[in-house]
Amino acid sequence: MKILEVCTVSSSAYALVFQRAHALNQRHTGKLHVDLLCTDGPEVALMREQGMNVIVETLHRSLNPLRLMRSAWSLRRAIRQGGYDAVHLHFGIPGLVGRFLAFFDRKTLWIYQSHGYSIAENTGLLARNIFILIEKLLKPTVRYSLFQLHGDMELARKYKLLDEKQMVFLGNGVNLTRFTPSDNPHDPSSPVIFGMVARFEPIKNHALLLDAVALLAQQTRHFKVKLIGQGPLKTEVQTSIQQKGLEDVVEIVAYSNDMPAFYHSIDVGVLTSFAEGIPRALIEPMASGKPVICTDVKGSREAIVDRETGFKTPLGSPETLAGHLLWFIRNHDQRQAMGKAARIHAEKHFSEEHVLDILGEIYLSCANPFNPTLGKEGLEGVASLEVKA
Repeated sequence: MKILEVCTVSSSAYALVFQRAHALNQRHTGKLHVDLLCTDGPEVALMREQGMNVIVETLHRSLNPLRLMRSAWSLRRAIRQGGYDAVHLHFGIPGLVGRFLAFFDRKTLWIYQSHGYSIAENTGLLARNIFILIEKLLKPTVRYSLFQLHGDMELARKYKLLDEKQMVFLGNGVNLTRFTPSDNPHDPSSPVIFGMVARFEPIKNHALLLDAVALLAQQTRHFKVKLIGQGPLKTEVQTSIQQKGLEDVVEIVAYSNDMPAFYHSIDVGVLTSFAEGIPRALIEPMASGKPVICTDVKGSREAIVDRETGFKTPLGSPETLAGHLLWFIRNHDQRQAMGKAARIHAEKHFSEEHVLDILGEIYLSCANPFNPTLGKEGLEGVASLEVKA
């Protein structure tokens, strides 16, 4: 079986897909082979150096009809040239383009992975209805639809976006031997360092964090905030930091693929998004023994245990977020205890090994006629990944 996993940008392919695809190729040598497709970027060379076959094609992130057609043509060409049996699409424009292409390509088996349905609490009525209509239209195109969130599966059932046999709970996981607690304990006299891993784009809501940090800075400046990511709003965020007079406490650090080293350099992970899937920006720091703070939104709320592995904070309340940041500054021992609880939580619920088990079964099943029980089996597998709400 030849599988093609499709991502938009090389950084996402490297961070989200590469490690597990590489592991599946090693696990199932001779039975299946997974390649990656993404747009060009510095991570392509890194993946190729480690033995991954990466196909470079331009996949636009725009809804411009002409660009959508070009993306569809590029994807179709890659599938034909590679002779792939199945294509695994990820959320975003490639997922949209690929599923429309599936109407005209019935030979290829199509798998779609939702990283978070766009039906969050803060989604407008018109946008919600358009999303539901599109998802219903695309329902017949995929053999399996993979979910990271229990909440998204309930939405799919509520709005009849998929048949039960199509739905498989995959969850999310990280390599627990790669992301581990640091051997160097934090010096209580040193500033507490908060870190946020997020693309600089509107949905990540950097404005909330900076507003909270501005409030926090009025009480203490014995802390640092590290922001890491890429994206179109990077200059805007930097300007906001300067306008708020926070240059001495907030730093945009150079983007790096060595995320374990980044998490070892911080004390608390933060994520202020408007909506998420099960975000690696929370489960990676927890696996690294760091407590976290996240907005109380779909996806993020399923990743943590409030007041045990970190704090949930409401959207639109920089005062509450500032209070949580201050609590971590003032409570060293409790912060350390939360970090230990976070690691245990990650070990129990977010092991990459379990995700690989499910994904390997899905890929191998594509060699056979449609298996209507796999969705049920995937659902039964949820028990071992159950996340406390």
